[in-house]
Amino acid sequence: MRRVVIAFFAVALLFSGLSMQGKTGFSGTYSVNGTNPGVGVYKGTLTITPRGDVYDVRWSIAKAQYTGVGIVVNDTLSVSYTGGDRTWLGVAAYRQRPDGSLDGRWAVQGGAAVMGTENATRK
Repeated sequence: MRRVVIAFFAVALLFSGLSMQGKTGFSGTYSVNGTNPGVGVYKGTLTITPRGDVYDVRWSIAKAQYTGVGIVVNDTLSVSYTGGDRTWLGVAAYRQRPDGSLDGRWAVQGGAAVMGTENATRK
């Protein structure tokens, strides 16, 4: 019986260690590289801050600031966001890669039918 208990705890420790090696959660500060359909490429900073089950999200791209709120469903962070003037609304979705970086897609209300893309690497 003692061997069974020891084996159980060894397996539990192994699996908890493996899960720690994969995804690390969405919170953190990232360097972003993205494409804006019809405009071109951009670079900036993305900050994701947990607030319970909700995430506060902030982008700083060139001299513009964007803010949003997000939730995680399964393994996707979905974010509703707006710019500093708050005259439009956008939505973004991020999936986390095994290395902790994010693969994102985004669109804005009334914008082009093509989605923008964004890749974020943890700083």
